[in-house]
Amino acid sequence: MSQTKTFLLNCWYVVALTSEVSKTPLARTVTGQKIVLYRNTNDAVVALEDRCAHRQAPLSLGEVIGDNIQCGYHGLTFDPAGNCIRVPSQKRIPPGACVHSYPTIEKQGFVHLWTGNRQPTAEEKPFDFPFAAMEGFNARYASLGGKFDYRLLIDNLMDLTHLGFTHKNTIGTGGVAESGKAKTERRGDRVIVTREMENIAPAPTHVEVTGYTGNVDRWQIIEYIPPCFISLQVGNAKHGAGGFNAAAAEKLINRRTLHIATPETESTTHYFWVSTYPSNSMTPDQERTIYEHTMKVLDEDIQMIEGQQKRYDPNFEMIDINEDAGQISMRAALDQLIAEEQKTA
Repeated sequence: MSQTKTFLLNCWYVVALTSEVSKTPLARTVTGQKIVLYRNTNDAVVALEDRCAHRQAPLSLGEVIGDNIQCGYHGLTFDPAGNCIRVPSQKRIPPGACVHSYPTIEKQGFVHLWTGNRQPTAEEKPFDFPFAAMEGFNARYASLGGKFDYRLLIDNLMDLTHLGFTHKNTIGTGGVAESGKAKTERRGDRVIVTREMENIAPAPTHVEVTGYTGNVDRWQIIEYIPPCFISLQVGNAKHGAGGFNAAAAEKLINRRTLHIATPETESTTHYFWVSTYPSNSMTPDQERTIYEHTMKVLDEDIQMIEGQQKRYDPNFEMIDINEDAGQISMRAALDQLIAEEQKTA
């Protein structure tokens, strides 16, 4: 497995939603590595290199038989450890008849996969987002994708001043960029951006969901966790009620979402998302409205970032503005981790 300059390898990546993996082979590419996923007879997720050891045919075009996967080209069968256990045309298994097997962990609605060239240590665990499985919280998921460098998606999420422009008909409004007070902190490998906006108009989607048309105090707490997780705590309360610290009855919107920008290749990305909120905070109709509008928002972001990728020139001298502090800190943290990994490769 070759090192790259754009993403880490010795770490856990989300490769699929739990609901996406079944006993039908699923092809996925992560950090440029082609992988096939399936469930065995115990319903556990198996992840193997998606390349038969015989003639390099994709195992994802084959068939799951019990705990094993059979290549759809010449019928070679591989067990969950990646060992070839059957060659239909002969009794002898050739030396080296195996494919790489990847460690996987299912957690909180996601399938995490270790892409590194060594086994993870006991301390190296998948990112924990407890709200997705917490009693008293509802959760909704999405699995999307985009034709862009995964870091451009993280850039997008580290600077939410774009809401008033890219999403002006849904979750954006005047004042998100103009009235925000932002603070950026670096805590080890993590980067946290806190934005507070006081006495601004509510976003169109929020008015539709809550019915409240008065001005609000809004907050956005953005946390980047390497390699590609962005945790958001966002919401608003009636103006003057205390903002983030307002009593629950004064909070109109209060959500915790996790955005995951898993690198597929250097120019394509798997985009996974989960939104959570207290079960008693919204009716089913309100929940459905928020979800439908959010899917539109994510599509708008994908469209914008794909346009950015098409024009992206690494030699172009971009300007920076104050709100870029979170992006710049995120890039510095990630670049440092990649450089350290490459030194020890």
